[in-house]
Amino acid sequence: MEDVKENNKKEIAEKREEREKEDKVSEDLKLVIDMAKTQCTLCTNPQGILKVNFDTPTTQNKLTATVVEKDMRSLIFMGTCTKSPNSAAPCASVMQLGDWKDVGTLKVQDQFPLLKKSTIPCNYGGSTIEITDSGQRSEPAEVPPGAPLPKKEDAYKCEHCEAEFTSDLIKDTINAKTLTAKQKEIIDSILPYLNQYRKDFGLDTCLRKAHFVAQIGVESAHFKTFAEYEDNSNPPGIFSSKAITIDETIVKSLKDHLTSIFKIVDSKGAEVAKTNDQLSTLLLSEKPTVVDKQLYPKYAGEIDPKDKKKRVDKLLKTVMKADKTVDYHIYLKPHTFFGIPLLSRAYAPYPGDRRGLGNGDELTRDGWKFKGRGLKQLTGRGNYGSFTKFRNKNPFPGDTSGAIDFTEEKAGADLQGKYLLISNNAMYATQSALYFWNDGTKKSKKFAKDHAQDDNIDMVTNCVNEYDGPSGKKARKDNYNRAKAKGVFDIIRHFDLMLQNGNAAQKIEAKAYLEKQKAAKNAEATKILEEYEKKNPPQAK
Repeated sequence: MEDVKENNKKEIAEKREEREKEDKVSEDLKLVIDMAKTQCTLCTNPQGILKVNFDTPTTQNKLTATVVEKDMRSLIFMGTCTKSPNSAAPCASVMQLGDWKDVGTLKVQDQFPLLKKSTIPCNYGGSTIEITDSGQRSEPAEVPPGAPLPKKEDAYKCEHCEAEFTSDLIKDTINAKTLTAKQKEIIDSILPYLNQYRKDFGLDTCLRKAHFVAQIGVESAHFKTFAEYEDNSNPPGIFSSKAITIDETIVKSLKDHLTSIFKIVDSKGAEVAKTNDQLSTLLLSEKPTVVDKQLYPKYAGEIDPKDKKKRVDKLLKTVMKADKTVDYHIYLKPHTFFGIPLLSRAYAPYPGDRRGLGNGDELTRDGWKFKGRGLKQLTGRGNYGSFTKFRNKNPFPGDTSGAIDFTEEKAGADLQGKYLLISNNAMYATQSALYFWNDGTKKSKKFAKDHAQDDNIDMVTNCVNEYDGPSGKKARKDNYNRAKAKGVFDIIRHFDLMLQNGNAAQKIEAKAYLEKQKAAKNAEATKILEEYEKKNPPQAK
């Protein structure tokens, strides 16, 4: 009898252990949702939360977390990192996250979902962040009559996020004491569209608005143009600073301007008149070498060795007769820029080109047709086509103009087409910029508007224009530093209000942002945190 009892106990224990293992596996495979709990053992306050920032399908009425959630806005901890010097740095300021491991295999909106068992390394401290609670809850099939429903804590809505763009906000961002007539014309023309579209197209927070104006301020030459200037003295693309042989493409591209660029001088020093067609034949026959950056943009000539204040023609080649005497000289003359050939060459594809503009070669003139146009300076046939698709799929409020193919060319008319609408019409100039802000270039699996909400100026710039030079990138940062300041979009004010009035998750997010600013020696953020902590001292454990 005792043996039977022992066997029963053993069997029950084995079944319990097996059931616990099954429950553990089932728990580990739960999808992670917004406000899941996390843990980092190197944080002085190891318990954190996972906030879902991307718009994903919901699980139990909460956004489902995916592998794109991997920055200080997603993994929020309130303490400092014990691996930082003197354990002084807030987690948000030093966090260096790797990639999620042990994730789900069925994609959610093209991204793998996080599971309870998923982990992510922090390369700064060398720790592994774990998920201690997926956020899912067992829910009864129906609520018993009279049972109290859980109270939902509403999110705080910042009134300044809701506020419209104004001319003064733009003027202060670009540091303009007064606006020129052209700037005022352009800003007044886009404001109605920015304010009509902002809530639906990623300009719905203080951060996004500040970053957007900072970027388009540079793209539009501080709101002076809807079209790329054509006098670029250092054009991108295939242009070389070294001398190359004049070829058929160059001659055909510049054919209408050859007499303005080249001069033929005989052995006695007299200029020999030539037509464009005659110069075309001569250049292809003699094949002189020249730096192509001196052909297409404005060229000032060579410094006169006899008088350094003067400029003279540049000798490209001396052509000899059969008896080895001079026949004639080919000179490069000082000249203006030639915008259509210049931009056609600048944006033509070349070996090793990774821009993916979708243009044809220089002679198609695609580079000029699809040059930078609109507030964002949308560039390339491919981007004009993508804007067309985006606009047809995502109607802009109040726009009744219907479907438009912005790559369409006018039959029988050279250099005329629907692409001109983007630089000739403020509505399409604004829409094209918002297309790129929401759905243009993606970096680290996020678009510009998402990096703006992360307050990552470098990644926003890389999404908007990764090919911009050092001066352009500096101008974008300068614009943003003005945009985020007090009296403009005032980002510190936004997070101060969120800290004072937000729900639990918002307070954590706001405190993490302000801690990061405090670590960067921001006096205003430091004062806000000190006052908050006096009013809300940490509870003793």
